[in-house]
Amino acid sequence: MPETLECTVSSVVFSNERNGFSVVRIKHSKQTETAAGNFLPVHAGERVRLTGDWSEHPKFGKQFSVVSCEVLQPEGENGLIDYLASGIFTGIGEKTAEKLVGVFGENLPKILDTNPMQLRGAIKGLSGKRLEKFIDDWGMQQESRKSLLFLYKLGFTGAKAMLAWNLYKMQTEDIVSENPYTMCEEPFAYPFEIADNAAKKIGFEESSGLRLRAAILHVLREAKYDGGHSFMPPENLLQNALNFLRITPNFPDDDIFDYLYSALSDLKKAEKVIIQQERVWLPELYEAEKYIGMFIRRALNFGELEALHSDAEINAAASSLEISYSNEQLKAIKDAVSNMFFVITGGPGTGKTTILKGILHILNLQKKKVMLAAPTGRAARRMAEVCHFKASTIHRLLEIDPISGLFYKNEMNPLDANVVIIDESSMLDNELAADLMRALRHGTQLILIGDADQLPSVGPGNVLREILSCREVAQARLSKIYRQGESSDIAENAHRILAGKMPNLQNGSHFHYMPYQNSEEALSILHRLSKNGELQVLTPMHKGTLGTQSLNAFMQKILNFNAYGFDYRNIHWQIGDPVMQLKNNYEKDIFNGDLGRITRVMPTAKKIEADFEGKTITIEGDEFEHLTLAYACTVHKSQGSEYKSVAVVLDYTHSIMLQRNLLYTAVTRAKENIWILASQGSLETAVRNNRERHRWTALAEFI
Repeated sequence: MPETLECTVSSVVFSNERNGFSVVRIKHSKQTETAAGNFLPVHAGERVRLTGDWSEHPKFGKQFSVVSCEVLQPEGENGLIDYLASGIFTGIGEKTAEKLVGVFGENLPKILDTNPMQLRGAIKGLSGKRLEKFIDDWGMQQESRKSLLFLYKLGFTGAKAMLAWNLYKMQTEDIVSENPYTMCEEPFAYPFEIADNAAKKIGFEESSGLRLRAAILHVLREAKYDGGHSFMPPENLLQNALNFLRITPNFPDDDIFDYLYSALSDLKKAEKVIIQQERVWLPELYEAEKYIGMFIRRALNFGELEALHSDAEINAAASSLEISYSNEQLKAIKDAVSNMFFVITGGPGTGKTTILKGILHILNLQKKKVMLAAPTGRAARRMAEVCHFKASTIHRLLEIDPISGLFYKNEMNPLDANVVIIDESSMLDNELAADLMRALRHGTQLILIGDADQLPSVGPGNVLREILSCREVAQARLSKIYRQGESSDIAENAHRILAGKMPNLQNGSHFHYMPYQNSEEALSILHRLSKNGELQVLTPMHKGTLGTQSLNAFMQKILNFNAYGFDYRNIHWQIGDPVMQLKNNYEKDIFNGDLGRITRVMPTAKKIEADFEGKTITIEGDEFEHLTLAYACTVHKSQGSEYKSVAVVLDYTHSIMLQRNLLYTAVTRAKENIWILASQGSLETAVRNNRERHRWTALAEFI
């Protein structure tokens, strides 16, 4: 059973205003103790009612783990003096506090709340602007506490509650009471379920228009982030909204359908959605696909550039690079430097990097300013290493503003480049592709390089494939394998898989097949493989015995046994653990898919520090929602990355995800060795299944 303490805060050891986590010293039963947790901001001298449990911290000893906190009126004149002089009221020191309490006694808080003008002339030295500041600070302090307590009781806790108060101030309660679903929107982005529970507490009905609108937007966003859809047909959207809300119509003419259509109409009027040709779009996705289409049409109308190169120059480039180009590769280089917009696609070993080196050599001879970029940091670094040319992430190239999440480079402030080349373009989603194109001044060439047979982008759309489906777009499709050497059996088997053929299952030099009978045997194999050194585990799904969540915990025990750490947000974080960022954090300059390693853990403050390719990043509070262990990750999250050794786990429990392009993507992540761990029939299913999850996107039509 939780315990309740009424005590006085003697000092604040640590307080994070962004996420509400605090460590305080409290006076309780004539003893001084430590209390820690996420609760309302408190100050020295305040009386509080804490609910929670006593626990024993391995480093800091006994402490009270706070679940909830209620600030009480200061007790007695001494308590009131301590509170006033605690430092939260500008210009009020201990002597002034003593004088105020000496004149007004314990009635002072009531006077400040109801008739603060009584303080005029009461205390020498407390007048004019100093008095006004004190009265304002008191009112703001009381109002912030009242508003935050209101939000906490509704379930809106942590950094986002503080953000709401900082944004709405005195209007916080009115705005949230009028529409709690506002908290689902940016910049708060609470889950719909939390806002919905808050709405029920306030008294909203199940068929409330605000609730239905929020549910429709929630379904559209889920379709964007989880399904990769650019839009949804209205019937699918509204049926999914009904299913999500778990509302079962009583009969075909149930009013709920009218309410939903009315809610959708309201969203259109409020410009929260765009409805075109029986398609419902989030505005940012409609504008993105529309802009990409316009950009490509404009590039096609530009015509072919003047050929400033010659076969002799290309042959000279080949000689200097010690490369022997095939006719296919020579044509790709010529076409790439001769078109305003060009796409190169091909699988592993087909010469994409070799062609890129030739393109860069010719552009250098033409004295053109070239910029290279890729969607992820790892892909950008690999691009720079193999080409000996500076490369960056697209976010860095476009100069992301960490506060707003907007790019400094745009139509009004374009990139200073003659040619921009993007690698791993299969990872481009609609919004990032559109932002990139907006930042190119008229006359800048754009070259996209990628493998269209990999999984589509994690984000919405299917940019590379949709562009390649338009025959008018100048493109080079590479199919012949040029890569030779010991690891060629990885490339050869990847292409066999892509063609719908079973890979060669005899143990090759670097491609290895390891069948297993049950999950225990699969884990035993992983245990054995992990002794070989660097190993990245890939799996199709998050949940289950062989999903990322369980595999990360399993691999952590093997590879980082008994390291110092702490439990938080259902994950055990330890020094030395590899971690992966799951969502762009512009403020801290880490992005979806970035990998780091924990270098420091702070259990009391519930913080960690991690090294992300030379950058030390602190993770705390709500930021843990967007971080996970990275011993194992999904195949989707591995896109754009290469690993020395890879173990891919295919299991019959993953049947919904066992697809050819997923297996192909997994196999092509390995540089030196890959092990395919497969339960009976799972590998055959993945190779045979060429059906992909459908995405609603209209980019090809816009082109």
